[in-house]
Amino acid sequence: MNVVVVRYGEIGTKSRQTRRWFESILMNNIREALVSEGVDFKGIEAKHGRILVRTNRTEEAAEVLTRVFGIVSLSPAMEVKADLEKINRTALRLFRRKKRELGLGRPRFRVTARRITKEFPLRSPEVQAKVGEYILENEESEVDLRGYDIEVGVELMDGKAYVYVDRVHAWGGLPIGTQGKVVALLSGSNSAVSAFLMMKRGVEVIPLYVLGSEEELEAVRGLWRKLKRYAYGSKAELVVAKGEPLLEALKVAKQFGAKGIVLGRYADSLTEELGDKLIRENEKTDIPLFYPILALPKEYVEGIRRRAGL
Repeated sequence: MNVVVVRYGEIGTKSRQTRRWFESILMNNIREALVSEGVDFKGIEAKHGRILVRTNRTEEAAEVLTRVFGIVSLSPAMEVKADLEKINRTALRLFRRKKRELGLGRPRFRVTARRITKEFPLRSPEVQAKVGEYILENEESEVDLRGYDIEVGVELMDGKAYVYVDRVHAWGGLPIGTQGKVVALLSGSNSAVSAFLMMKRGVEVIPLYVLGSEEELEAVRGLWRKLKRYAYGSKAELVVAKGEPLLEALKVAKQFGAKGIVLGRYADSLTEELGDKLIRENEKTDIPLFYPILALPKEYVEGIRRRAGL
């Protein structure tokens, strides 16, 4: 493998000028992630709704990049000349490697192809048929479009073919640094999930802990270390203060130019009493308060907590 094909989702819905700006920030965050994790790479470029990360350490790069917000999915791939013979040979080689990895004698498979640019003479269904036929002729296997064990992917653009057998799902969202800054009051796992969801929306989070005890402070530091694994694109570090939490958050917000405060409040039910409490809480500040998990289903919050390691 010599390249990681990175796909984004929501960024592609923006206007051309905004999309280029978002792409630029996403590429910077990808670069920061790889450098900070010590994964060598040769180059990063945006092409036709994809970002190509050229590296010989594709598996390591893929593991790191799943934690970069803005990325929907990615595939370690082989970049070859867009020639049917080369595509066939590469697809077969990757198929055999995946077959050995899965320990299957007669795997079921399908081929998916996409002409991102249209200079290749065969249409996508024709590429799928040709590559599938070549694999069937050279390896014990069978085609199954729904219950497949292996999916061979081929993406064609600018005279090159990108062939892969893995599609790794990431968190999606927007790149950190595209949506301003907020202060997040960290105290426990609910507040960590709240901060995580704001980061997923492209917000740079400034974590604040208002001192309660040294034991709790150490726990919060541990949570922030876990959150930082997703904070590529942010330079923020944990701020520790003493005093009334909202007042301290306001001070930090003004210091860093943050536009809001994130709280980890969660409610099993939304009551009039809770509404009155939130109104009184909001009256204490002159910037918005955000409650990302307030009304989310408990199962969803738990799923985020487990998957993100929080």
